[in-house]
Amino acid sequence: MSGTYSAAFFAFPAALLYLFAAYRQWQTLNNKKEANKKLVLTLGLIAGVFHSLLIAGSVVQFEGFNFGFFNVGTLITLVISLLVIISSASKPLENLLIGVYPMAATLILIDLILPNTEKITPLTGGLGLHVILSILAYSILIIAAIQAVLLYLQNKQLKSHNTRGLIKALPPLQTMDALLFEMIWIGMVLLTAAFVIGWPYIIDIKEQHLIHKTALSIMSWLVYATLLFGRFNFGWRGITASRWTLVGTTFLVLAYFGSKFVLELVL
Repeated sequence: MSGTYSAAFFAFPAALLYLFAAYRQWQTLNNKKEANKKLVLTLGLIAGVFHSLLIAGSVVQFEGFNFGFFNVGTLITLVISLLVIISSASKPLENLLIGVYPMAATLILIDLILPNTEKITPLTGGLGLHVILSILAYSILIIAAIQAVLLYLQNKQLKSHNTRGLIKALPPLQTMDALLFEMIWIGMVLLTAAFVIGWPYIIDIKEQHLIHKTALSIMSWLVYATLLFGRFNFGWRGITASRWTLVGTTFLVLAYFGSKFVLELVL
């Protein structure tokens, strides 16, 4: 019971600060208040501190790491939040936080309510590096998916000659497009490195329940590789790039969370 109370001590402030910061940025997006980027990022950083302390108590264990379904979701949303906050300091990405912050708050509260049943996993050497690289790759490519949704909506509004709302709030189309592919390139480098480092640890792909995870991860990698090939050779961008990004991210999310959901919560 004391563990639940200590988790709640960190979870509730983190969730409330994330939600308030998202609401404040939403007010800016809807022209209800003047922009206050510093406030939105500062609130997110404070929430991130509470979020980190929560992770330290739930994921990090004395014997190793608890990579339960919701624990991992909470960890990845922390990485996503911090990456977007840091990037927003120098790039026009703060509107992504309207989606990122509530996602982090939701996973925090779900993780607090529902128990994790994953066994403790000791991580050493290459396996630990594989996990770290995988989490970073997943986080960056999920951010890219959010960016792809905004880019898709931006293109749709431009084609319908709508110059209000989202169009005015977002950076120019060329900037949005460049940011998307920058994220995809970084995500692909990390994902490829995670594959290479993690491959030697596959001993029995069936016994380790890695068939679906491996197949979906490879499909995701192939989708992103095709997108980058199309970008380089055919100049793919806009709606086409957004669709390919969302397909690749869907495969990637299913690869990890789909497999864990079935193994931990269904079976």
